[in-house]
Amino acid sequence: MHFYTARQPILNRRQRVVAYELLFRDSYKNCFPVDVPDKVATAKLLVNSFLSMDIEDMTDGKPALINFPTSLLKEHLVHILPYKNLVIEVLETVEPNDDNFAILKQLFDSGYHLALDDFIYSPAWDRFLPLFKLIKIDIVATPLDTIAHILPKLKQKKTRLLAEKVETQADFLHAKALGFDYFQGYFFYKPEIVKGNEVELSQPFLMSIYTEVMKPSFSYRKLEAYFTQDMDLSYKLLRFVNSSYFSHVKDIISLKQAMIFLGENQLRKFVCLIVMAQLNPDKPQILIQNTMLRARLCEVIAKVMKLNKLADAAFLTGLFSTLDAILDKPMEKVLHSLPLAPEINNALLHQQGELAECLALAIAYMQGNWEFVSEFVSRNHINAGELTRRCNQVYLWLSEYQRSSSSKA
Repeated sequence: MHFYTARQPILNRRQRVVAYELLFRDSYKNCFPVDVPDKVATAKLLVNSFLSMDIEDMTDGKPALINFPTSLLKEHLVHILPYKNLVIEVLETVEPNDDNFAILKQLFDSGYHLALDDFIYSPAWDRFLPLFKLIKIDIVATPLDTIAHILPKLKQKKTRLLAEKVETQADFLHAKALGFDYFQGYFFYKPEIVKGNEVELSQPFLMSIYTEVMKPSFSYRKLEAYFTQDMDLSYKLLRFVNSSYFSHVKDIISLKQAMIFLGENQLRKFVCLIVMAQLNPDKPQILIQNTMLRARLCEVIAKVMKLNKLADAAFLTGLFSTLDAILDKPMEKVLHSLPLAPEINNALLHQQGELAECLALAIAYMQGNWEFVSEFVSRNHINAGELTRRCNQVYLWLSEYQRSSSSKA
């Protein structure tokens, strides 16, 4: 499954690209889908940009401007995002009232950069102006000749000005002469589509997770059980833990450890963001189900090999062993974005260590390579009967999982 994002460059007075505005798209059609609410579009864009792909790749390491409607600002979901290289673009639908001033002041004090989109001046905005790093003015909807008198007032606040919808050289030269700092429009570049491969979400357990995490005292044990049944959520969870919003991330060896690291509030915000995005794609079921099977087999094989302390790490090793195929990216690049323990990385990148042996046996068992299985069992003094019994239990679990998914889809 692919996701699509449009990026439109923002240029300085020397016509050099200094940032990108990211815009939600649902196909190669370079237009906003009219049937998608602003709130959902922003949630999808955030999931795609931060949890499915490296946003630095999308913006070539430059700042990204992302639209935020009032509803998302009020729900404080922006606080789960890193503020480095992110500019929160406050939509023109946000009213200059006391509640919104308090929300934007908190973001400003927290270090976030704010931009005000499609700005039309009124005295009610005066107290807001020092909070904004950037003010964007649509020069088609608000012609330059009608706003020239107000620009000096805006510049006094040390706010930078951006002219939107610059469509001709005359527009650019006029805006530049009036003192605009940045420019955006078809005269320079049309929005270009960036396509990425997404680890896709399955819906069967999503609302169960949401219901559990919204309880005043939710169960980490129950949440871990849900997450271990969906590699998509597990991948996004670890990407979130590894975002620059958090510091001093420890090497993760289990999903429960990642959840506890986040804490209740951040975990709730993460789940809310995923639910809000309402992702319901047609995932490659065979690949995902085989990956879940591989992860469970790695877990039980570790226990059969008396490596009980590595059982959780073995599960993650199997779970993420196919991410390179799902994302069409080299495994090394995929793992760079995840805070996994060195022994897991070593197994996936170099096929070395005890976890790599668990993975190799799991793959051989799934492929029916009984010669390899027999030799491995003999060499490692494994109880063949116990291995068969435990692996059969995993296959029964997969059958139950598939039935559950079909009934809840």
